Amino acid sequence: MPQKVMIFSSVHPYDDTRIFHKQAVSLAQAGYEVELHAVADFEEKFEKGVKIVGVKRHAKKWKRLENGRILYERALKSHADIFHFHDPELLPWGVRLAKKTNKPVIYDAHEDLPKQIYTKMWIPGYLRGSLSRLVHWIEKRWARKLAAVITATEPIANQFQTAKQVTVIKNYPLAMPKVDRDENEKNIILYIGGISYLRGYREMIQMMDYIPRELNAELHLVGPLQHIAPADCDEKELLKKNVYLHGRVPFEEVKHWLAKGKVGLVCLHPTQNYPESLPIKMFEYMAAGLPLVASNFPQWKEIVETSQSGFTVDPLNPEEMADKVTRLLSDSSLRKKMGQNGRKAHEEVYNWQVEENKLLELYRILLSK
Repeated sequence: MPQKVMIFSSVHPYDDTRIFHKQAVSLAQAGYEVELHAVADFEEKFEKGVKIVGVKRHAKKWKRLENGRILYERALKSHADIFHFHDPELLPWGVRLAKKTNKPVIYDAHEDLPKQIYTKMWIPGYLRGSLSRLVHWIEKRWARKLAAVITATEPIANQFQTAKQVTVIKNYPLAMPKVDRDENEKNIILYIGGISYLRGYREMIQMMDYIPRELNAELHLVGPLQHIAPADCDEKELLKKNVYLHGRVPFEEVKHWLAKGKVGLVCLHPTQNYPESLPIKMFEYMAAGLPLVASNFPQWKEIVETSQSGFTVDPLNPEEMADKVTRLLSDSSLRKKMGQNGRKAHEEVYNWQVEENKLLELYRILLSK
């Protein structure tokens, strides 16, 4: 009889790339019975070998806390052999679950939570430092009571040095087939991901003022809108600059956009959190053979320059961004070469297969104790 896994999240949609398409599907393919509880507009369905059970989406943050109790009760009834949750707000429930069931519970930390506090505009500036330190202390304290912590990067892992076991599982993309590009297609500049001020949407839009009109370039922003000023969403004004907002699209549609793009942007602001992150969009561009223009953070610069897959720029300088994008759009041979380099790096280094093996090994260790 296969061992049962319950994965749960009170915030993320059920089809989240890291949670469902990578971790849950990988575990199911490895022979585990996988049950995923996450935000969805349905009660239950099976997909890719995973049983998915929906959780209500709550717009108000305090209402999301109700999902924690619901998920805890579902976990107790699931009789799973191992539990794996993805939100810091579920930590107290995870600790309680570990104590009640005496079974392994894993906390998956996607972000550096203490540093994220500094990016929250709704928290008064004078409170962020002390609140960040408090959150760091609480998160570490609760994490010590769990069987393991998974983190998306090494810097996040350093936050959990006192945990029983820490495994870094990076957010590299799934293996992607090669994309056949039609050079007669439009000059599409692509951004995929959450669209917000700190992710550079204003600078990307301003960049279009510096790109030569004769290139007929279009900027397509694909992803959920997060804290966008209404004035920045004026469709008529955006169309004047050949800028298009598409909102969140299904996972399969992302591949369609990656095939259409000629340059990929990942120009996030130099906040407390982003320089040490590894954004999935950067590696998706590389996998699709799409040359990229990225923020000049040291870690990102090393990846881009080592792979020779694009350029890095000051993300707060729209003119510099436009200069590098223009170079790529104007030089098809350079664009093709950098795209091929990125694809090669994806095949050899930056792919989910390596990370999947680490996930399966962690499960094997925890379930053999």
